[in-house]
Amino acid sequence: MAQAPRVVARIVAPLVNTNEPEAQVIELPAQPFSRIAAGDVVCVLETSKSTEEVASERDGWIGALHVGLYDRIAAGDVICEVYDAEPPREAPAAAAAPGGGPLRLTRKAEAMAREAGVDLSGLPTDRFITERDIRELIARQAPPAELPAALRERIGPASVVVFGGGGLGKSLVDAMRARGELEPLCVVDDGMASGEEVLGLPVVGGRAQLRALAEAGARLAVNGVGAIGRMRARIEVSGWIEEAGLEPATVVDPSAAVAASARLEPGAQVLPGAVVWSEAVIGRGTIVNTGAIVSHDCRVGAHCHLAPGAILAGDVTVGEGTLVGMGVTVALGLRVGARAIVGNGAVVTADVPDDAIVPAGAAWSEEDAERAARR
Repeated sequence: MAQAPRVVARIVAPLVNTNEPEAQVIELPAQPFSRIAAGDVVCVLETSKSTEEVASERDGWIGALHVGLYDRIAAGDVICEVYDAEPPREAPAAAAAPGGGPLRLTRKAEAMAREAGVDLSGLPTDRFITERDIRELIARQAPPAELPAALRERIGPASVVVFGGGGLGKSLVDAMRARGELEPLCVVDDGMASGEEVLGLPVVGGRAQLRALAEAGARLAVNGVGAIGRMRARIEVSGWIEEAGLEPATVVDPSAAVAASARLEPGAQVLPGAVVWSEAVIGRGTIVNTGAIVSHDCRVGAHCHLAPGAILAGDVTVGEGTLVGMGVTVALGLRVGARAIVGNGAVVTADVPDDAIVPAGAAWSEEDAERAARR
């Protein structure tokens, strides 16, 4: 009896850009259940900054494709398996649809999970689970530690919990201290240990502490997760903050210029040197980063990030969950869709559809918009 075809390799999505764990499939030359040679291109991925060809390292047969043209996929996602002989025409169990297949962990993630003894049920089965996933799972399942008595005594009406001890979190702490209206209280961060400090603020643990802080009397929090290229992470954090019973605080650095007629929705963050001008609207939880300019009558949706030096000319609309990169210029009266990524230095002279990626340094035109809309 002939031996069943064996999987000899799995082709997974690489991390094309360290700041963007997701990429879009823009070409898919591979055909399922066909021969492939080492070096043959399986798909081409694009981020806001670059493109990358993903090639097979082995001769063999391609099995089922687990991605489609124009899909957004994350680093580590399986694109396809390579077999040593013609494979069966059904997708293998290991690559079943989300929720229908076995859990797949990287070796380091598996070791971390085993050491922590966490419950892995509920994790996605449509991609490899990484160390980051396990760290977040540990933080979710960890019981809240007792808050220090000295911290409880400092909680007042202007106290603000800072979620995230990275660059954005530090910027928000400095902005609040400079303005003097809000008082940073402590840092909550899934990736940091209790007892560490960020700009003199104590780290009190992971997300489980949010509810404990709310129950201790804290009322306000800021989302210090910038999530470049992964706005879903920022949106998730905003959800955790509000689910814990904390209100999103609005932070404006004293060196920023905000017109009296502009409107900042709860949780908006306007950093040093930024400009938000006449009758502009900045959506809930949106970042207007250092030196960004939002001109008159612009409307920016919730949970967006206008990176340092981005310029929106008058009457520009930006959909929710969108990243506008550093040094981008968007011309008068245009619409940038929801969940789009506009790469650093791009010049946008035509509308950008929802979920589109504008490459870094591109001159985005009507022709580009029409091509993206057909995807």
